[in-house]
Amino acid sequence: MTLLIQALPLLALVVLLGSGRASAITACLVALALALPAAVLAIPADAAGPAWLGEYARHSLAEGLWLALPPAGIVLGGLLFQSASGSAARPGGAEKPVDTLFTGAFLLGGFTETVTGFGIGSVFALTAFRRVGVTGTKAAALALFSQLLIPWGGLGPGTSVGAALAGVLPQELASRNALMLALELPLLLPLFWQLCRKAGHPVPTATKFAQLGWLLAEGAILIVAHRLVAWEVCGLLATGAVLVVRLLLATPPRGLAGWRAAGAVAAPYALLAAVLLGSRLWSEVPRLTAFAGLPSLPLNHAMVGLWIVSLGLVAMRGSAATAIGGALRRGWRPAVALTLFVLLARVLVHAGVPQALAMAMAGAFGTAAPFAAPLLAGAAGFFAGSNVGSNSAMMPLQAELGRVAGLGPLVLPTVQNGTLFLLLSPQVCAIASGLAGDGATPRGIWRLSWPIFFIAIAVGLVFVAAG
Repeated sequence: MTLLIQALPLLALVVLLGSGRASAITACLVALALALPAAVLAIPADAAGPAWLGEYARHSLAEGLWLALPPAGIVLGGLLFQSASGSAARPGGAEKPVDTLFTGAFLLGGFTETVTGFGIGSVFALTAFRRVGVTGTKAAALALFSQLLIPWGGLGPGTSVGAALAGVLPQELASRNALMLALELPLLLPLFWQLCRKAGHPVPTATKFAQLGWLLAEGAILIVAHRLVAWEVCGLLATGAVLVVRLLLATPPRGLAGWRAAGAVAAPYALLAAVLLGSRLWSEVPRLTAFAGLPSLPLNHAMVGLWIVSLGLVAMRGSAATAIGGALRRGWRPAVALTLFVLLARVLVHAGVPQALAMAMAGAFGTAAPFAAPLLAGAAGFFAGSNVGSNSAMMPLQAELGRVAGLGPLVLPTVQNGTLFLLLSPQVCAIASGLAGDGATPRGIWRLSWPIFFIAIAVGLVFVAAG
């Protein structure tokens, strides 16, 4: 009975999100309410119940708000940057349709998603697909590939939260996820080729080898970048470097006017990358520290750099008030939702819920318990629909399960962070199908893209076995 009470908040969260009848905010509020009995069970025998619960609530709330500040700030800052930066480079021109589909899905969409997050990458990908006549469910399924750089999407708020909850360094966690994505990219290519064929643009054999080479290059850059620069910009650099080379080869700017136009499009993104990278050269940076054991907030944090660049861009355009108001209107719901996800995680951690569930799983399944990690990550990712939400719900349990099993501190958090199940979540598929139009539906996307589930599980199991 005790175990059921402890598991009830997570079970309710998954059921409510899976039903589609409750918003993320409602589901989190219900789970928070159900966490109160678990907190009561955690009251020490020698403590005064009401006083202990009051201190527990204040501590959980304060820590949750502190951890949620950077991801919420990045969500709002990313929307502001998106409104201020305009359109990114557009594939097309001299590119063949199969090349445009590849560039839009894996590079252009991925690049914009790493900068802005919030599914904006699929907007750019679908715009490119529309130019070569691909719309509807097939276009929506192809647009899912723009969301692959999950740990680095929107400059990585999910990775930041996940690393804090797991008690590991985000640079090390993202570096391990780079290895995972480098393995997943070539495994996903056959599905991409199948979708291209169904969309009326079969990929020639020679082009398949070329596309494989581009993805191997992207994966290699992603891995190496984590050894050289801050993890937040590694996804941006990996996709951006390959995208620039492909676009220059396909449609090189002509004359001074062409180069000026290309520079104007790339300038906001180049400025953001320069600010984020340059700020990391600041030694002995001032930082705000609110809680021992939790990450501090340095002044060279990605959120700070994103807001500085975004505010500068909107100020130059003379539309700061309008742009900020638009970002707040579009972003307040996801910002509140992810804050509640993080708050729920702190409430459950302080009540000892992840520890109890991990011990129960270890007792029931023994040495096989860690191999449930890909399924736990998948369930959280599929129903939460965001990396922040997924990590907030499941990362504490994954980290504790790894500790109980005697695994390295990064093994199960790596499997949790960036599960490919996120690509097929109802929320992501609803956005993609709505943007694609022409009768696209989430059910249709799942029917075309179901191999992603098996790739996610297989790669996760490999990483658990490798340790």
